[in-house]
Amino acid sequence: MKKTQFFVLFCIVSCVVSAQRHIDSLGIKEDFKIFENILKKGHPSLYEFINEDSLNYIFENTKESLGSENSDIDLYKKMLNITDKIKDGHLVLYAPNTIKTDQYYFPLILKIINTEFYTDTDDFNIPIGSKIHEINGRGISVIFENMKKYAASDGYNLTKKYRDIELKFGLYFAYEFGIQKQFDINYTEPNGTKKNISIPAESFAKVRLRNTKRNSYFAKYHNKENDFNFFNTYISNKDPFVYFKEDLNAAVLVVNTFESDTRIFKSKLTKIFKEINKKKTRHLIIDVRQNNGGFRSNAVHLYSFISKGTFKQITSEYIASLSVPERKYTTRTFLNEKEFLKDKFNNHPIYDGWQISFDDMEAIMVPDKDRFKGKVYVLSGGTTFAAGSTFTLNVKNDPDILLIGEENGGGYYFFNGEFPVYYELPNSKILMSMSMEKVNHYVKDKTIPKGSGIPPDKHIILTLEDLISGRDPELDYIIRLIGG
Repeated sequence: MKKTQFFVLFCIVSCVVSAQRHIDSLGIKEDFKIFENILKKGHPSLYEFINEDSLNYIFENTKESLGSENSDIDLYKKMLNITDKIKDGHLVLYAPNTIKTDQYYFPLILKIINTEFYTDTDDFNIPIGSKIHEINGRGISVIFENMKKYAASDGYNLTKKYRDIELKFGLYFAYEFGIQKQFDINYTEPNGTKKNISIPAESFAKVRLRNTKRNSYFAKYHNKENDFNFFNTYISNKDPFVYFKEDLNAAVLVVNTFESDTRIFKSKLTKIFKEINKKKTRHLIIDVRQNNGGFRSNAVHLYSFISKGTFKQITSEYIASLSVPERKYTTRTFLNEKEFLKDKFNNHPIYDGWQISFDDMEAIMVPDKDRFKGKVYVLSGGTTFAAGSTFTLNVKNDPDILLIGEENGGGYYFFNGEFPVYYELPNSKILMSMSMEKVNHYVKDKTIPKGSGIPPDKHIILTLEDLISGRDPELDYIIRLIGG
């Protein structure tokens, strides 16, 4: 080996910080068996997207690959290859905390547009909208493909994966390729100039602060500064809030989550809709693009303020087990196992589990007395998930409301949720969350392909020009539509 080649190899190796913890073969196999038992005994839709024989084949092949030199991160990746085949957005694996990414994090903030990666801020003198080609000698398409398994999504939906990967790019890069101190980046500026730059890794805290300045949060469109104040007010705000476009006689209601206490959430909505109606607003835009779910009852309450009549959300709920599998490895369940599994489902057995063919929330699925009676538009996207997607499915079923944006992250025909269980595997300390109920949706359009998210009525996709200018194409479409 030539001296120069040896020096390059030494630099690459020295830049990778080993943080993996090796586990003996017995420990690895024990954790994998617990993982397999949890899925086979408790997962409510294990064979929706892969048949039983194929999944068993993958399990057996993975077992054979569990040798004596496995690490916690190796096991984590092998488990991800299995969960990715199950295609459940609520089935999530979390890497053991031996992988310390807090001091060595990929520094650029990226945005995915049509499967390509572009810079979303102008840090390090790299213009916004610069296209990334390579990182440390690896092509971005290869990196992207390797990262997909880390982002859980319902069915074949990709938009949720895209939004998740662009937000956690640095984390997934470290998991897949090791923690690195330096990043050599090959990119092309928007003007066509090709460049290379070497950037040291940064702390997660610094990168997190930089994330608040994404151009794709569209502060410029609101005539605001891209900073923490805008991010805190518009993007990460957990309370529903409204602002008005007086010149259009329109209101924009932003609901970033359904995780709030149900009584408080309903009270805040009541106050907001009274204000909207008092102003005699004609157009209402509801923005749930950042809404990754929460309590389904909050989704019911929100839709009751825009619905003209009674409505439905689900047709049935199914579980595969009346008890939590591998109970001694759970860290929390939130809900009472006896009340929400045994007592709820015990009297509704079917041949392979238990199923309730009614919705106990239907009694509250009626229009609210303070409901809005004007024209409604709803913005949603890949981050919209779980109860957020359940809300947008109600919108999709309503011919009088226009759903705008990209395909939702949540499953169209069903999702798994309602009873989440959290585990920690004893040897690798890998964390796992699994929801034990399969919830079948009430749908009107049955031509949508299985495995899809909730599709919008009007697809509006972010372009590179939108990213560079900071223009919100979805909101702008509605404003132009209203303005004529």
